[in-house]
Amino acid sequence: MIDLRSEITDLARSVDRIPGSDRGRSVMVIGADPGNGASSVAASLAVLLAGRSTRAAWLIDLDLRGNGQFNAFQQRIFPRIGLPGRPLDASLNVDQFYQVVPQVRANGGASRGPLKLLGAHRVEHSNLFVTRFRTQHIKPGQRIQVRSGGAYWDALRKVSDWAVLDAPALDSSTAGLALCRYVDGVVIVMEADQTTAESLNATRDQIEAHGGRCVGVVVNQIRGDARFADRFSG
Repeated sequence: MIDLRSEITDLARSVDRIPGSDRGRSVMVIGADPGNGASSVAASLAVLLAGRSTRAAWLIDLDLRGNGQFNAFQQRIFPRIGLPGRPLDASLNVDQFYQVVPQVRANGGASRGPLKLLGAHRVEHSNLFVTRFRTQHIKPGQRIQVRSGGAYWDALRKVSDWAVLDAPALDSSTAGLALCRYVDGVVIVMEADQTTAESLNATRDQIEAHGGRCVGVVVNQIRGDARFADRFSG
């Protein structure tokens, strides 16, 4: 993961024009294929938006087992803004956007109440919170599923100016498609020398079919193929 802030300033300005009111706004960053830099775009966008926030910006990593965003901030990919601090409860006292299955049973067979497994860590010298999922509480044989529903995202809008969701690539997870309808916009990240126009259009159509609204495309890793980039500039 790398710092792309200087490359995505136009994207940040465009995203900042997404209509809002007195509540926070949210944007999802997603790629069609792994390794196209979507996580770098999401982290850099979150840092830029945090700098414009009076309350806070949240960077939510939807690869809940991987915690790649938290790990990247611990490795100081943005050295001037410091390290993630102590975790705060990120449950927001509403139904969570994830569930762990199968549930752990208490003695007697009754289901235990769901654990609060998501923490939000404020990054030093910034207005940014980055999430970390407590994977140490996941037992062998359990899996994590993303759940549909808008309650969590509505609650997050009340406490933040921005939420940036870093979604796993579409060909590796359905998490982005399950949640895209609950954000204000979706940014697609594509790799210039590998992603075709047909692939980009198919990704956009898939997102819109699930209720998402595509608001921009980032052409990443351009190696002199300017004509290809121009095809997506309009």
